[in-house]
Amino acid sequence: MAYISTLHILFYARPAVRNASSSKVWHPPPAGIVKPNADASVSSEGLVGLGVVARNHEGKVLFAATRRMHAYWAPEVAEAKALSMVARLGRRYGLRDVILETDCQTLTKKLEKGNVFLSDLDSIIGDIFSLCTAFDSIIWSHVKREGNFVAHHLAKLIPFGVEQVWENFCPQEITPNVLMDNLVS
Repeated sequence: MAYISTLHILFYARPAVRNASSSKVWHPPPAGIVKPNADASVSSEGLVGLGVVARNHEGKVLFAATRRMHAYWAPEVAEAKALSMVARLGRRYGLRDVILETDCQTLTKKLEKGNVFLSDLDSIIGDIFSLCTAFDSIIWSHVKREGNFVAHHLAKLIPFGVEQVWENFCPQEITPNVLMDNLVS
């Protein structure tokens, strides 16, 4: 997997080196960079789950979080809310150099372009950009669903109305998925 060789990229700059295609597995970031993954779960009954996990170059979980609420959002809006959640938590935990990864390719492309218009999705993208100003560098990354398994399962984990955050570990139900990612990468 190709990454930018320097940690100090401009916030709105596009990466000089990009992956030719999206990965099917989670890959750890280079040393000194944290890779938060985000995902959303949307049901026809109006339940939305958000799941995020941030890991370092060794695959160690720095934080994991999940939230479930009632909402009738389009999948892209829910995915953007999950990225907003991970940016908010990244800011809270003082992350500096990050690769924000999601399995929503539409959202990744919009973030890479940096274009914000007047839609509901673009309003959330504006919020994401605002939260990300706390980071020294950022790369937007797309991974296929198989590579976003941990965040995907976190999005389905907690009951309605609760945001739960774990520091330096993840819920017991998710631990086998984290271990599998570390074995494959």
